[in-house]
Formats: sequence, C-alpha cells, structure tokens
Amino acid sequence: MKYSLSIVLLYLTSLCATAQSWYVADIDTIKQSGYYNIQLDKRIIAVSNNADFLDIRINDTIGNEVPYFVRAQSPVRAVNEFISYDLESNTTKDSINTIVVRNENGENLNRFSIVIESAEVDKYVTIRGSNNLKQWYIVKKRENITYSGFKEGNNEILIVDFPQGNYKYYELTLTNNQSSPLQILKVGRFKNSNIYAQQTEIDLGTFIRKDSTDKKTYIRFPNLEYNYRLNKLTFYINSKAEYLRKAELNGKDYSIRFNLSSKGENTIVLNSTPISPEGVIVIDNKGNPPLVIDSIKAYALNRYLCAYLEEGQCYTLVIGNKDIAPSSDYDIKYFQDEIPEDLQIVKTSNFEKIEAATHSNEREKMWIEKPVFLWSIIILVGLFLSAICYKMIREMKKKEE
Repeated sequence: MKYSLSIVLLYLTSLCATAQSWYVADIDTIKQSGYYNIQLDKRIIAVSNNADFLDIRINDTIGNEVPYFVRAQSPVRAVNEFISYDLESNTTKDSINTIVVRNENGENLNRFSIVIESAEVDKYVTIRGSNNLKQWYIVKKRENITYSGFKEGNNEILIVDFPQGNYKYYELTLTNNQSSPLQILKVGRFKNSNIYAQQTEIDLGTFIRKDSTDKKTYIRFPNLEYNYRLNKLTFYINSKAEYLRKAELNGKDYSIRFNLSSKGENTIVLNSTPISPEGVIVIDNKGNPPLVIDSIKAYALNRYLCAYLEEGQCYTLVIGNKDIAPSSDYDIKYFQDEIPEDLQIVKTSNFEKIEAATHSNEREKMWIEKPVFLWSIIILVGLFLSAICYKMIREMKKKEE
C-alpha cells in the first residue's frame, strides 16, 4: 500500500512540476595552466542569487566542479594625500569613542575618513555639530559603518558621509558591539577622496522622469533587463541657479538618502545596491523648480573569481541553478593569501539563460473525472437524500396521528 501511494505521489509531483531557469557563460580560452582571475560579467553578478556568489559553479569539459574563491574588492581606495583635522578632544568610555573635530575656518564638509586600528567588531557612528561647543545639533543619526571603507595594512579607514555643513565643531560618537573602545588614530580627509577601485559603467537605458504635483521628481529605469548591483551613481544636472535637494533611491528592501547640490559632484557611493525597473529615485523639490537632469551614469565594481585552470580545457560558469546546493567549502579558500592578486584576467562570453524542460500537466481525463459523470453522481446523491427526508417526514406525521 505504501509503495503504491509513493508511486501516486511521485506521479502527481511530476504533473505539477514547474519550469526552472538558470544561466551559463563560457570562460575564454586558457592558453597556459595556472591560477587566473575570472572577471564576472555584470549580468552574471546581477542574476546571482547570493551576494557572495555561492550559487556559481565552474565546470570543466566533462562537468567536473572546479574549486574557486571570490576575490574581495573594496569599494574605495585611498591613494592620495591624507589631510588630518585638528581634534578638540578624543575621549573614550567603555565601548564609546567621542571625538570633537575642529573646523574653525568654516570649511564645507560632507565626509570624514576615520583611521583606526583594525577591529573585528560592528561599528556605529553618530554626528552632531556646534559653533560654540555648548549648543549641539544633530547632523547624522546612528549608522552602521562596519563595511563603509577599506583596510590598509594594520589599519581600517572608515568612510562617513553626512549632509554638507560648515559647523565649527563636529562631534563624532563611535560605538561598537563589544565592551572596549576602538583605537582611533586620526580623522581627516583625502585630498582627492573620490577615488574608487576598478569599475565598469552600466547602461541603465533611458530613464523616465515625472515632475509630480506633490513637488517631487520621480525617476525610473523601465528598460533594465537585470537587477544590476551598483556601487556608484553620478547625476549630471544642468542648472545655472544654486540648488540643494534631498533625494532618495528606493528599492524593494532599502531606501538610501542623499543630497544633490550645486556645490558637489553629485556622486553617490553605494554598496553593491541592486536596482530594478521597480526602483525609483525621488527628488524633493519643495517650492523650487524641478532640476534639469541631462543624464545619470551608473557604475559597478569589477568582481573576480580565482581558480586554477588547465590549458586546453573548456570551462563554463553555471549561475543560479537551484538544483545545486550552495557551497563555498573549497580547500583553495585556505590558501588565498598565498596566491598573488595580480594574476592574468580572463573574461566570459556567450552568456545565456537556460530554461529547464517543463513536464506537461495536460492529460486525457478519465471517465470518472468527466463533468457528465460527476454531475450524475451529484444528482443521484441529491435524489437519495430527498427520498430519505420525505420518508422521515411521513413517519413523523404518522406518529403524531
């Protein structure tokens, strides 16, 4: 009985099976055996279901799995001169660091770079501003900055962006999820702070804008084919008048606030943020005329897999196949520090979507499933119940007499 039931369930499951899809891409020809950095096409990054690319597999000609690890790529690289700000104070208590930065010349500031000794903890920052060290005003609410910057030797450089201002003093309060404070070495800025790791421009297609009666401008990208992960957005605005507008990038699970200003570069740094046709940029114009936006350019970090590839072999990337269990349990990950970073780069080609065969759920109905038979049964049951009711009513009347 159990065996028969299993067969029936298996059959029903096959009838209800739905189509599945995944993606594949070929790795360019390998001319010499060795380790390579495999540059991921932006479409591959977009369709991967995992931020760490755990759903990507490298297969050789006969389908054997090839071990790899994902190259880390920091979104910001500081290569220019670091200018330190004078500190009014730098105090600690328990796990709290409080730093007061002097800005006595009234320089317009919108970013601090905080150099600390590397610490494997979650880091948060709050910023206040003051002109007299007595009355303080909120500038930036508490924000997680654990992954906001990059590492440099034994140090970490945390990048903190905030609304542009020119307070004479800025108070930075850093907290973490442990009981001891961070070792803060200095606070300052890079002479040219907008220097990024290698990025590739992504074509977002034509954008559609709507200047609404609620005094806001809505911008969408309806022609996006994939949910690209962005690391930088640059707005090119045509305006003779000075402006400062609050704006938001709203997606399915996130909302990122930023400012557009005639005094700034209007470049927003993102953390591999996905953008889709459903996403929208909202610019709050208040009582001002809507901004004229000539173009919006998007950029994404180049990401790489590192693997040992054999000469003469043909390799294929398989992305997003749900039948393959996510895994990063490759031995190579224990040796990634010993493998040089400046390896030869190979790219991918022939990116395409694979549709799995769909089992047909159409079959000829059995005679007991046809409407005529079913309605016949319903009518017969109805007549039978009616007869029983009629008989019961007659018997009840006889008893009353």
